[in-house]
Amino acid sequence: MPLALRSIQESLNRFACQFLSRTMTTPEQCGIAGCGQPVAATVDGETLCREHFILVCYKRLDQYEEIRKGPGLIAANTESVRRFIHECTRAADEIEHAAQDLDNLDRAKLLHIILSASELGRHLRRSPRKVAVIPVRLTSEKLGGTWEEETETVLVSRYGALVRCKHPAKAGDTLRLVRSDTGQKATARVAWQRPLGEEDVRIGVEFVGCENFWGLDWGVVEDSRDRPQA
Repeated sequence: MPLALRSIQESLNRFACQFLSRTMTTPEQCGIAGCGQPVAATVDGETLCREHFILVCYKRLDQYEEIRKGPGLIAANTESVRRFIHECTRAADEIEHAAQDLDNLDRAKLLHIILSASELGRHLRRSPRKVAVIPVRLTSEKLGGTWEEETETVLVSRYGALVRCKHPAKAGDTLRLVRSDTGQKATARVAWQRPLGEEDVRIGVEFVGCENFWGLDWGVVEDSRDRPQA
């Protein structure tokens, strides 16, 4: 090969190596010192592997619960706690659904984190409830117990709804909620179930990773929690 062509070939090879070194990045690792596990979630800007995500969530939830029971959370901290609850719940739900190597113990811990965060969120929530009958379709894709139901809401809020439901839905179950009028979809977690008669059962659902699903201006919505329910 002529010297000039060889020089050009070597330059192209060097350029290719530099380009590949820039584009081929290693998987991001957990931000906890000494941990080399891959990142599973980000909470308050901190990248965490699955194990440390679970530990951090438990620690923070315990801290907030102690403060809530004691001196109480001041207004300045409330938004920070809300943000943590939102990120924690969304990440736990994503890991629980997406992880391929999740054992039963870690799955139970993630579900417990979701329920604990939802419970804490209920104590912080100041969103008004509005009496509203909105047609919705509930779908459960739970293994061994799939079902679908056309029903309606009783109350709605920024973070969820009170819904009529004739199917068995336990706290912690994941449901797909679709508005029959607009087709808008959301994933929701069952917070509780309450029978009101032989056939009238109502469930409280909380949206996962979704706020203001109902498209209302909550700043002007009158709080209707004390009104008679439909």
